[in-house]
Amino acid sequence: MRVYMHNLHDLVDRMHAKLMSMFGYVVVGDVIMEIEVPNQAGNKSKDFLFPCVGLIVVLAIASITLFMDNRNLQAEIARSQAEIEGLEFEARWLDDAYESYVASHEYSNQQYEQAKFHFYYIASSEQEFGVSALEDEIQGRKWLRSYQEGVFDCSEMSAYLEWYLENEGWNVDIVIGVSPFGSGRHAWLLVETSEGKYMPVEATSISVVLWADPNFDNYWEYDQLFEDIHDAIAYNESEFDWWQL
Repeated sequence: MRVYMHNLHDLVDRMHAKLMSMFGYVVVGDVIMEIEVPNQAGNKSKDFLFPCVGLIVVLAIASITLFMDNRNLQAEIARSQAEIEGLEFEARWLDDAYESYVASHEYSNQQYEQAKFHFYYIASSEQEFGVSALEDEIQGRKWLRSYQEGVFDCSEMSAYLEWYLENEGWNVDIVIGVSPFGSGRHAWLLVETSEGKYMPVEATSISVVLWADPNFDNYWEYDQLFEDIHDAIAYNESEFDWWQL
Protein backbone atom coordinates (compact mmCIF):
# COMPACT_ATOMS: atom_id res chain seq x y z
CA MET A 1 0.00 0.00 0.00
CA ARG A 2 2.77 2.47 0.94
CA VAL A 3 4.79 1.65 -2.19
CA TYR A 4 1.72 2.22 -4.35
CA MET A 5 1.00 5.58 -2.72
CA HIS A 6 4.65 6.61 -3.11
CA ASN A 7 4.50 5.85 -6.85
CA LEU A 8 1.22 7.77 -7.11
CA HIS A 9 2.76 10.85 -5.49
CA ASP A 10 5.70 10.63 -7.91
CA LEU A 11 3.27 10.51 -10.83
CA VAL A 12 1.45 13.61 -9.56
CA ASP A 13 4.78 15.44 -9.11
CA ARG A 14 5.83 14.57 -12.66
CA MET A 15 2.51 15.76 -14.09
CA HIS A 16 2.86 19.01 -12.14
CA ALA A 17 6.39 19.54 -13.44
CA LYS A 18 5.21 18.87 -16.99
CA LEU A 19 2.44 21.44 -16.72
CA MET A 20 4.80 24.02 -15.26
CA SER A 21 7.26 23.57 -18.13
CA MET A 22 4.47 23.87 -20.69
CA PHE A 23 3.59 27.33 -19.32
CA GLY A 24 7.22 28.50 -19.14
CA TYR A 25 8.24 27.59 -15.67
CA VAL A 26 10.58 25.04 -14.16
CA VAL A 27 10.97 23.95 -10.57
CA VAL A 28 14.56 23.83 -9.30
CA GLY A 29 14.55 22.64 -5.72
CA ASP A 30 12.14 25.00 -3.95
CA VAL A 31 12.50 27.79 -6.59
CA ILE A 32 10.16 28.25 -9.58
CA MET A 33 12.06 29.77 -12.57
CA GLU A 34 10.55 31.21 -15.75
CA ILE A 35 11.77 29.92 -19.12
CA GLU A 36 10.96 30.74 -22.70
CA VAL A 37 8.41 28.54 -24.42
CA PRO A 38 7.97 28.52 -28.26
CA ASN A 39 4.70 30.12 -29.39
CA GLN A 40 3.58 27.06 -31.29
CA ALA A 41 3.37 25.19 -28.04
CA GLY A 42 0.98 27.75 -26.54
CA ASN A 43 -2.18 26.52 -28.16
CA LYS A 44 -1.26 22.92 -27.52
CA SER A 45 -0.56 23.76 -23.89
CA LYS A 46 -3.94 25.39 -23.47
CA ASP A 47 -5.64 22.45 -25.14
CA PHE A 48 -3.83 20.10 -22.81
CA LEU A 49 -4.45 22.16 -19.69
CA PHE A 50 -7.93 21.12 -18.68
CA PRO A 51 -7.49 17.33 -19.13
CA CYS A 52 -4.30 17.45 -17.12
CA VAL A 53 -5.86 19.49 -14.36
CA GLY A 54 -8.72 17.03 -14.24
CA LEU A 55 -6.31 14.13 -14.09
CA ILE A 56 -4.36 15.75 -11.27
CA VAL A 57 -7.56 16.29 -9.31
CA VAL A 58 -8.58 12.65 -9.82
CA LEU A 59 -5.15 11.41 -8.83
CA ALA A 60 -5.10 13.68 -5.81
CA ILE A 61 -8.49 12.43 -4.65
CA ALA A 62 -7.38 8.84 -5.21
CA SER A 63 -4.20 9.51 -3.26
CA ILE A 64 -6.13 10.99 -0.34
CA THR A 65 -8.62 8.11 -0.42
CA LEU A 66 -5.86 5.53 -0.39
CA PHE A 67 -4.13 7.37 2.41
CA MET A 68 -7.31 7.37 4.51
CA ASP A 69 -8.00 3.73 3.71
CA ASN A 70 -4.47 2.89 4.77
CA ARG A 71 -4.94 4.72 8.07
CA ASN A 72 -8.24 2.93 8.70
CA LEU A 73 -6.64 -0.41 7.87
CA GLN A 74 -3.76 0.24 10.25
CA ALA A 75 -6.23 1.17 12.99
CA GLU A 76 -8.22 -2.01 12.36
CA ILE A 77 -5.02 -4.09 12.52
CA ALA A 78 -4.13 -2.42 15.82
CA ARG A 79 -7.58 -3.20 17.26
CA SER A 80 -7.38 -6.82 16.09
CA GLN A 81 -3.94 -7.19 17.61
CA ALA A 82 -5.26 -5.83 20.92
CA GLU A 83 -8.14 -8.34 20.83
CA ILE A 84 -5.73 -11.20 20.13
CA GLU A 85 -3.53 -10.17 23.03
CA GLY A 86 -6.63 -10.02 25.26
CA LEU A 87 -7.70 -13.53 24.21
CA GLU A 88 -4.19 -14.87 24.77
CA PHE A 89 -4.20 -13.37 28.25
CA GLU A 90 -7.60 -14.94 28.98
CA ALA A 91 -6.39 -18.33 27.69
CA ARG A 92 -3.34 -18.17 29.97
CA TRP A 93 -5.59 -17.25 32.89
CA LEU A 94 -7.89 -20.20 32.19
CA ASP A 95 -4.92 -22.58 31.96
CA ASP A 96 -3.62 -21.34 35.30
CA ALA A 97 -7.09 -21.63 36.86
CA TYR A 98 -7.45 -25.20 35.54
CA GLU A 99 -4.04 -26.22 36.86
CA SER A 100 -4.87 -24.68 40.22
CA TYR A 101 -8.23 -26.49 40.32
CA VAL A 102 -6.69 -29.85 39.47
CA ALA A 103 -3.97 -29.36 42.09
CA SER A 104 -6.52 -28.57 44.78
CA HIS A 105 -9.04 -31.31 43.89
CA GLU A 106 -7.45 -34.71 44.27
CA TYR A 107 -9.79 -37.68 44.40
CA SER A 108 -9.42 -41.32 45.28
CA ASN A 109 -9.57 -44.03 42.62
CA GLN A 110 -12.99 -45.04 43.91
CA GLN A 111 -14.30 -41.49 43.46
CA TYR A 112 -12.96 -41.42 39.90
CA GLU A 113 -14.65 -44.73 39.16
CA GLN A 114 -17.96 -43.49 40.55
CA ALA A 115 -17.66 -40.31 38.50
CA LYS A 116 -17.45 -42.45 35.35
CA PHE A 117 -20.95 -43.74 36.13
CA HIS A 118 -22.46 -40.39 37.07
CA PHE A 119 -25.19 -40.82 34.44
CA TYR A 120 -25.45 -44.61 34.75
CA TYR A 121 -28.60 -44.40 36.84
CA ILE A 122 -31.51 -42.06 36.12
CA ALA A 123 -33.34 -41.11 39.30
CA SER A 124 -36.96 -42.23 39.15
CA SER A 125 -39.65 -40.01 40.60
CA GLU A 126 -41.36 -42.98 42.26
CA GLN A 127 -40.22 -46.47 43.27
CA GLU A 128 -41.99 -49.42 41.70
CA PHE A 129 -43.47 -52.23 43.81
CA GLY A 130 -45.39 -55.47 43.29
CA VAL A 131 -44.54 -58.98 42.13
CA SER A 132 -47.09 -58.86 39.32
CA ALA A 133 -45.81 -55.45 38.22
CA LEU A 134 -42.27 -56.85 38.19
CA GLU A 135 -43.37 -59.78 36.04
CA ASP A 136 -45.09 -57.39 33.65
CA GLU A 137 -41.93 -55.27 33.53
CA ILE A 138 -39.72 -58.07 32.23
CA GLN A 139 -42.27 -60.21 30.43
CA GLY A 140 -41.42 -60.98 26.84
CA ARG A 141 -37.86 -59.63 27.06
CA LYS A 142 -35.17 -61.81 25.51
CA TRP A 143 -31.41 -61.55 25.18
CA LEU A 144 -30.25 -60.59 21.71
CA ARG A 145 -26.82 -61.99 22.50
CA SER A 146 -26.37 -65.66 23.36
CA TYR A 147 -25.02 -66.84 26.69
CA GLN A 148 -21.24 -67.25 26.52
CA GLU A 149 -19.42 -68.31 29.66
CA GLY A 150 -16.66 -65.91 30.69
CA VAL A 151 -17.78 -63.34 28.11
CA PHE A 152 -21.51 -62.74 28.44
CA ASP A 153 -22.78 -64.95 31.20
CA CYS A 154 -24.83 -64.65 34.41
CA SER A 155 -22.74 -61.82 35.89
CA GLU A 156 -22.89 -59.51 32.85
CA MET A 157 -26.56 -60.39 32.34
CA SER A 158 -27.33 -59.61 35.99
CA ALA A 159 -25.47 -56.29 35.81
CA TYR A 160 -27.32 -55.27 32.65
CA LEU A 161 -30.73 -56.28 33.96
CA GLU A 162 -30.00 -54.46 37.24
CA TRP A 163 -29.23 -51.28 35.26
CA TYR A 164 -32.44 -51.62 33.27
CA LEU A 165 -34.70 -52.23 36.28
CA GLU A 166 -33.09 -49.49 38.38
CA ASN A 167 -33.77 -46.97 35.61
CA GLU A 168 -37.37 -48.18 35.48
CA GLY A 169 -37.85 -47.36 39.16
CA TRP A 170 -37.05 -50.66 40.90
CA ASN A 171 -34.68 -51.12 43.84
CA VAL A 172 -32.34 -53.95 42.80
CA ASP A 173 -29.35 -55.75 44.36
CA ILE A 174 -26.88 -58.00 42.56
CA VAL A 175 -25.84 -61.14 44.45
CA ILE A 176 -23.35 -63.93 43.78
CA GLY A 177 -22.86 -67.32 45.39
CA VAL A 178 -23.21 -71.02 44.80
CA SER A 179 -25.73 -71.68 42.05
CA PRO A 180 -29.24 -72.13 43.54
CA PHE A 181 -30.07 -74.83 41.00
CA GLY A 182 -26.78 -76.65 40.50
CA SER A 183 -23.04 -76.55 41.11
CA GLY A 184 -20.59 -73.77 40.41
CA ARG A 185 -20.79 -70.03 40.93
CA HIS A 186 -23.75 -67.94 39.85
CA ALA A 187 -25.07 -64.36 39.84
CA TRP A 188 -28.69 -63.21 40.09
CA LEU A 189 -30.82 -60.31 41.31
CA LEU A 190 -32.94 -59.52 44.35
CA VAL A 191 -35.65 -56.96 43.56
CA GLU A 192 -37.61 -55.13 46.26
CA THR A 193 -41.29 -55.77 45.55
CA SER A 194 -42.67 -54.32 48.81
CA GLU A 195 -41.16 -52.43 51.74
CA GLY A 196 -38.15 -54.50 52.87
CA LYS A 197 -39.25 -57.61 50.95
CA TYR A 198 -37.51 -58.95 47.85
CA MET A 199 -38.06 -61.46 45.09
CA PRO A 200 -35.26 -63.25 43.21
CA VAL A 201 -34.92 -62.61 39.49
CA GLU A 202 -33.00 -64.98 37.23
CA ALA A 203 -31.13 -62.77 34.76
CA THR A 204 -30.14 -65.58 32.40
CA SER A 205 -33.80 -66.32 31.63
CA ILE A 206 -35.13 -62.85 32.54
CA SER A 207 -37.79 -64.22 34.85
CA VAL A 208 -39.04 -63.81 38.41
CA VAL A 209 -38.34 -66.86 40.60
CA LEU A 210 -41.68 -67.52 42.30
CA TRP A 211 -42.41 -69.32 45.59
CA ALA A 212 -43.42 -72.54 43.84
CA ASP A 213 -39.94 -72.92 42.30
CA PRO A 214 -38.21 -75.94 43.95
CA ASN A 215 -35.01 -73.92 44.29
CA PHE A 216 -36.69 -70.77 45.64
CA ASP A 217 -35.11 -71.00 49.11
CA ASN A 218 -31.64 -71.45 47.64
CA TYR A 219 -31.78 -67.95 46.11
CA TRP A 220 -31.48 -66.48 49.61
CA GLU A 221 -28.14 -68.13 50.20
CA TYR A 222 -25.36 -66.04 48.67
CA ASP A 223 -21.81 -64.91 49.41
CA GLN A 224 -21.78 -61.30 48.20
CA LEU A 225 -24.45 -58.62 47.78
CA PHE A 226 -23.89 -55.45 45.74
CA GLU A 227 -26.30 -52.56 46.11
CA ASP A 228 -25.21 -50.94 42.83
CA ILE A 229 -22.79 -51.28 39.94
CA HIS A 230 -20.06 -49.39 41.84
CA ASP A 231 -19.90 -52.12 44.48
CA ALA A 232 -19.98 -54.85 41.83
CA ILE A 233 -17.10 -53.53 39.71
CA ALA A 234 -15.10 -52.74 42.85
CA TYR A 235 -15.36 -56.45 43.66
CA ASN A 236 -14.60 -57.71 40.15
CA GLU A 237 -14.95 -55.30 37.23
CA SER A 238 -14.32 -57.83 34.46
CA GLU A 239 -17.32 -59.91 35.62
CA PHE A 240 -19.87 -57.10 35.47
CA ASP A 241 -18.68 -54.69 32.73
CA TRP A 242 -21.39 -55.52 30.18
CA TRP A 243 -20.79 -52.15 28.42
CA GLN A 244 -17.38 -53.41 27.26
CA LEU A 245 -18.92 -56.08 25.01
